Amino acid sequence: MSQSHSPSALDTLLSTLRIDGDTATAHIDAGWMQGRTAYGGISSAVALAATMRLHPTETPLRYAQISFVGPVGGDCTVSTRVLRQSKSSLFVDAGVSSDQGFGTAAVFAFSGERTSHLDHNRLTMPQVPDPEALQPVPEHKVRPPFTRHFDMRPTTGPRFDWKSDAGEYLTWVRFVEEPACHPAVALLALGDALPPAAMALFSEFGPISSMNWTINMLTGTPATDDGWWLLSAKTAYARGGFSVQDMMIWNRAGEPILSGSQGIAIYA
Repeated sequence: MSQSHSPSALDTLLSTLRIDGDTATAHIDAGWMQGRTAYGGISSAVALAATMRLHPTETPLRYAQISFVGPVGGDCTVSTRVLRQSKSSLFVDAGVSSDQGFGTAAVFAFSGERTSHLDHNRLTMPQVPDPEALQPVPEHKVRPPFTRHFDMRPTTGPRFDWKSDAGEYLTWVRFVEEPACHPAVALLALGDALPPAAMALFSEFGPISSMNWTINMLTGTPATDDGWWLLSAKTAYARGGFSVQDMMIWNRAGEPILSGSQGIAIYA
């Protein structure tokens, strides 16, 4: 991971964010693309960054529902609308469009912690080797451009296992260049970096397309040591060209940080 103090690739992208009245504009460059569309994590991060600039609040991100409607990339416009604001929460609708049309739809909910008698956690991090003991994913011709922004260390070996009965990927991930942006924005930019878990079941390769991403933030102050996050994607259903998967992120200390789910279209 780069130790320089120059802006990271994510910070450089976010530096293009401009506010124009009640909308924002930004440029998603070719380095964040996968095929003809931007990587879903980066369009989600741009939507969140624009929302936080247009509707500043001291309460942290708690929930996001994101739909990947169509391809997006290049010069983008983010339009937002406050759905509801109360003493304890803020709900904002955000849409990302580009020359390719409407691309990403998101609803973000910001809400702080509340006093509660409940204290229950069974989201235990699996026992896995430390990232330093694992080999990074090597360069190869089918690797999408956006993945080069991440140091990825699969727990099963340096290459993602494309033929596995488990239907799961469990991988340490960090930015090659650690960003200085808001930690929630950085986590969204990183949190969808793994291949869809259904690809571990493939007997032959075929295109895939994420349709949605539901995110529950389990803390208002996400943080980790040395930039490392453990990402899990696990599918229990893939049929009729559609799969659903559960997703988790733990920090280096084993604390659960984000839980989520995703629906994915499969063309194989």
